[in-house]
Amino acid sequence: MTAPKTAKEIERVPLEKLLLDETNPRFGYVDQTGSQAGLLDLIVEKFGVEDVLGSIAANGYFDAEPLVCKPAKEGSYVVAEGNRRLTACLILANDPRAKNQATLGQRYREIWNNHEKPPIDPVPVIVFEDHDNQALLSYLGVRHIAAAQPWDSYAKAAWVAKIVETGGLTVEAVAEMIGDQHRTVLRLLEGYHFIQQLIEEDVFRPEDSQRRGRGSVTEYPFSWVYTLLGYKAARAFIGLGDQTASPRPVPKKKIGDAKLVVTAMFGDKSRGQSAAIDDSRELSLLADTLADPEKVALLRKGRRVEEIETLTRPLNERLEQGLLEIRDLQQALVTGLAEAELDAATAAVHVPSANKSRNLAQEIERRLKGAADGDA
Repeated sequence: MTAPKTAKEIERVPLEKLLLDETNPRFGYVDQTGSQAGLLDLIVEKFGVEDVLGSIAANGYFDAEPLVCKPAKEGSYVVAEGNRRLTACLILANDPRAKNQATLGQRYREIWNNHEKPPIDPVPVIVFEDHDNQALLSYLGVRHIAAAQPWDSYAKAAWVAKIVETGGLTVEAVAEMIGDQHRTVLRLLEGYHFIQQLIEEDVFRPEDSQRRGRGSVTEYPFSWVYTLLGYKAARAFIGLGDQTASPRPVPKKKIGDAKLVVTAMFGDKSRGQSAAIDDSRELSLLADTLADPEKVALLRKGRRVEEIETLTRPLNERLEQGLLEIRDLQQALVTGLAEAELDAATAAVHVPSANKSRNLAQEIERRLKGAADGDA
């Protein structure tokens, strides 16, 4: 996809004048210190650049893929689109910002030298001036949210939040701009604001999550957040009304309940508390749990949703399933004992457990017979 016609013609800018974009949505939840070397290392570590390095080292920088930039101070430019490509060029050129990538740079500079150093500096760029800001936002939205080179869900949400806050656009305008017909923009934005509010309220720390994410935010699976918020029971539990673009969607009195929800999804390493679910397939079960006060009470005690479902089923269902499972397990053990020889020492170790199992079985039988005979 080429840049929109609203941009300037292609210019050539020295690498030293190009800056990595510390506000890029793909960087996700990171400690952005403003250090260009730190940002370059982040890109290498989090997204990888060896595929780009190999291509540029062998072929030089293709004019057909200009960097998309916006003006910065003192004649420099921030790269809004193409940070991986800029990173690769900086590594090949042995730029001071790539000081921590010496080994990687040496390896690909050998390839570059073997191909007679095809040109990488200056690089082709297209500059969106300040008055073209909306055109730039439109371009990035179409390119990375609508189709061509999609960002992951967190990067999309962060981008939407940024342009709504600073770009003078409404959520409806953003949705129309990228052709969103399924309220995806609003779902992403609500999930983003939900998790950011809990981080700001210091009731959720991404680094304490026991469930890992992918892409822009690896500390937790962001997609679980907006997926759970799609269930009415979950929305009611944490006090969310209709979907809105409010930057603080959770009512103050519901912050504690929202904390319970994220802990149930992700666990809390700082408190040694495990998550109540194992994967995204159990999000619907978690939502059902939030609709029942009895189940919520068990969730607050740290019970898992599968366990909660078992404990809150009618006793008749629990008896039917439990007794069947016990019978099948006992039958398998009897068969195993009949088919294999067991030495005396090993058998002696298991006799006390067998006695306990027998006593429990007799107690269950006694209570069932008493109920069947009408005893109190």
